[in-house]
Amino acid sequence: MEPLRRAVACHCLPQPIRRAIHAAVEFGATGIQFNARQELRPTDLSDSGRRQLRHDLEIEGLTISSLAFPTRRSLFDPDQIEPRISGLKQTLEFAYQLQVPIVVARVGAIPSDKDSVDYKLLVSVLSDIARHGNRVGTTLALTPTRDSAADLKELISKITEGLVGINFDPAVFAMCGRDAVAAFRELHQHVLHVTARDGVRDIDGSGQEVVLGRGDVDWSELIALLTEADYRGWLTVDRNNSEDATRDAERALAYLKNVTHGE
Repeated sequence: MEPLRRAVACHCLPQPIRRAIHAAVEFGATGIQFNARQELRPTDLSDSGRRQLRHDLEIEGLTISSLAFPTRRSLFDPDQIEPRISGLKQTLEFAYQLQVPIVVARVGAIPSDKDSVDYKLLVSVLSDIARHGNRVGTTLALTPTRDSAADLKELISKITEGLVGINFDPAVFAMCGRDAVAAFRELHQHVLHVTARDGVRDIDGSGQEVVLGRGDVDWSELIALLTEADYRGWLTVDRNNSEDATRDAERALAYLKNVTHGE
């Protein structure tokens, strides 16, 4: 099996993109994730600009691990749903032009009632996006939002007209008091991308993100499972709500290198 590939989210390196690319390499990453709504928007780059970006990355030995498409509302919220879905489709096309196979996005909490209008709308939206992804050659990977592995697996099973996968974020499960390793066991066939974050469940029932390796995620076991599952995607370090996200990202990349035995 090929060594697990380590990337870092660009927002953890708050500086101009070219400097962020250089910093990612200095930290030991071989990939970088861009936010397609704030850092690297489809409208920001001409064809020549996209070629130049690919050239700059190639010189540094860096690959775009994925594009992130953050939204304030769930994918099935009817308020301004058309612009939101249109923007996501445009990002899928943009990713293909940059030779990036994965776009990650949060779907919002999956409706508990499978017969509800919201749930049916969510399935319809994801089916539409999956068909579009098939046409343009890029795949959407859903980031969980406090959902169980069983609910995520059932939702994915209902998308039959194209591929939609999972962006596995173990911190989400840890912060909900769920076993991240057990969740991966259940979802591994659908995992297309892994966000390397950690978290703990607080005594009051809320969750808190913490520095990678200091939370409830058993990273040694999770890495072993990734290897066992022949996972060929990226481990993208991300850090939110941190006083020093850059330093935390650097430490996280070093931690992943150590836990993967330097691979």
